[in-house]
This record gives sequence, structure tokens and C-alpha cells, in this order.
Amino acid sequence: MYTIKDYSTTTAVLLFAQSEKIESGLKPIASCSKQNVLLWKKMNGNVTKLIQKSKLPYFVSDENSQVGTTFGEKITHAIQAVFVKGFAKVIVIGNDCIELKVQHLLQAEKDLKTNDLVIGSDYSGGAYLIGISKSEFNADLFETLPWQTKGVLTAVQTLYKTQSIAYLPRLNDCNDAFDFKKATHKLSFSDTFRKILLSFLSINKIQNYFDTGFFSYDYHPLNFNKGSPVS
Repeated sequence: MYTIKDYSTTTAVLLFAQSEKIESGLKPIASCSKQNVLLWKKMNGNVTKLIQKSKLPYFVSDENSQVGTTFGEKITHAIQAVFVKGFAKVIVIGNDCIELKVQHLLQAEKDLKTNDLVIGSDYSGGAYLIGISKSEFNADLFETLPWQTKGVLTAVQTLYKTQSIAYLPRLNDCNDAFDFKKATHKLSFSDTFRKILLSFLSINKIQNYFDTGFFSYDYHPLNFNKGSPVS
């Protein structure tokens, strides 16, 4: 059990994503299923390393710990679980933003010290990062936001229109194969992860795939029991 007493910060990162086995089935970027599983394993591993480099405490919520039926129920419950551990602020990210860097996480932590909400928006009306304070978190309303649609960013802004919001640079989320390839080419030529991803893209024929998503590696699991979300 990890609590705020174990750390020097009141902010934790929540990686809300599926395992590579589930993710590869939902997002078949590569034509070969085996390569696709390996691709998402690399994606999960990469974002985990980024979080670890930030030195921020973090938790992972995947299909083994997520509670609820809808996306809204699952992400709401996962955030609440981090708050229950004693953290006052949570930075939520997924595994499909190739351009995400350590500095984005650190900037989000810094911005949450003086703002109620931090948003890292993508180019499709969604967000690759949402940071929120416990004091401003309304679980009932948060759960009913139009998650996994192009209207989620506007809905979040409307919900928190009376609160102070900080914005991170807009980045590409990999919502389809085209976005995936475009984001990969935007990485630095010296980026090792870029070379790894391009090796998957060059070997396999990229399939057209559209998904308006949100948004084995070492992590601290939330260890939820499956069932209805707890308010």
C-alpha cells in the first residue's frame, strides 16, 4: 500500500491504460498481431520510463484494476482511489501520446500548485493529460463527461469554467494509424524510441484505424476489485 506518507509531494501521476494484450486488440496499428502486441508493450514501457524519470509517485490503472462499465466510471474511480491514498492532486495520462516528455509532467505538477486544473489538449478535441486537485474534483459530473469523443475537451472546460485552468502545449494523440505515423516522424532523429517505432511501421503495413480514446513493466497497481464504482 503506497500513501502520501511515502513521498515528498502531494501530487501523483495516474497512468490510465490497458495492458499491451488488450490495447493491441483495441488499436491494431500493425497488420501482424504479434508485432502489434510488441508495439503496445513498447508504448507502455516508454510512458512508464517517462513517469519514473519525473521522480513523481505514480500508479497504474489497467483492465485488472479498473472498476465500472463505462470509460467515465472507470477513470473516475481510478482518480478517486489515488485521492483516497492521501494525494491532493492527480495527473492523469494515457499511453498513446508519443510526444509526451518528462518536462510536460513536471510542468503539470508545477501548474497544479497555483491552478485547479491542468489540461494538455490534443488535435482531435481530446486531451493527452488532465491534472486535477481533489478539492475541485466532482466525481458525479466528471463521470458523465463525453469521454472518448471529440467534445470531451470542450466539456471539461465548460465544467471547470469558474476554476483556474493551466494549459500545456498541444500534442498529437495516436487516435488512428495516420496520427501514429505523423507523431513518430515528429520525434527527434536522435530519439531512440523514434527508431524503435519506425521499425514497426516500416516492417508492417499500417492499417486505417480510428478511435477517439483518451486519451510487463514496473508499477504500483491500484489493486481494485471489479464492480460498481465507489463514489
